[in-house]
Amino acid sequence: MKEIFWKSIADYNFSTWPVQTVLVVCAAVMTFILFFRPSRRAASAMKIFLVILSLWIAVCYYSIFGATREHSNVMALFWCMMAVSWLYDLFTDYSSFDCRKGRRRILGIVIMCLPLVYPLISVLRGLEWPRIATPVIPSSIAMFMLGLIVAFPGKKNIFAFLFIIHWAITAVSKVIFFAIPEDFLLTAACIPAAFVLLYDKKKSSDDVKPSWKIVNGLVIAVIAVIVIAMLVSI
Repeated sequence: MKEIFWKSIADYNFSTWPVQTVLVVCAAVMTFILFFRPSRRAASAMKIFLVILSLWIAVCYYSIFGATREHSNVMALFWCMMAVSWLYDLFTDYSSFDCRKGRRRILGIVIMCLPLVYPLISVLRGLEWPRIATPVIPSSIAMFMLGLIVAFPGKKNIFAFLFIIHWAITAVSKVIFFAIPEDFLLTAACIPAAFVLLYDKKKSSDDVKPSWKIVNGLVIAVIAVIVIAMLVSI
């Protein structure tokens, strides 16, 4: 199972590295525009980009190169649901992506940049191309989205946030079974992100579905699960 996992990543990287490079460059350019030249068009463009990233992971990563893995069709379905959530966000203009200066913005940018650390960790572990983790694999894409959610105040795509939290928990199991400690980055990043969400709840009077009471309980429970899972896997 471990060999199948890493072989699928190697095949994916070898065959798609030009597209991965383009996606990373696009992410950098669009992030710069969103943060330093904010506008409604920039926010809409970023949401379209997130839909594309989600579908890329669902179709290319899981349905094509990850087809030999167990439950790859379920994982592909999850990422299609993520694409739908951002598409809904695009048409309803739910998340404003109106980033302001401050610690929240800095934290968001740091989290969004962490996917670039994935290949560095792989190389430091002694892995060689193409058998390495890259910024365009599911966990790193989830972390990029997490950084966006953390960076801006106001209404948030709660479905995407809960999906990322769920993915962070499953990432701990991948650290154990597939020997990919790079995924600890996503798990660790979810802890401060969850506290940001709780802080926003106290300052917001907006109606949110699910209710903030439910989200509160879920976030606290998830933080506990993440911490326990990380301690057990070390």
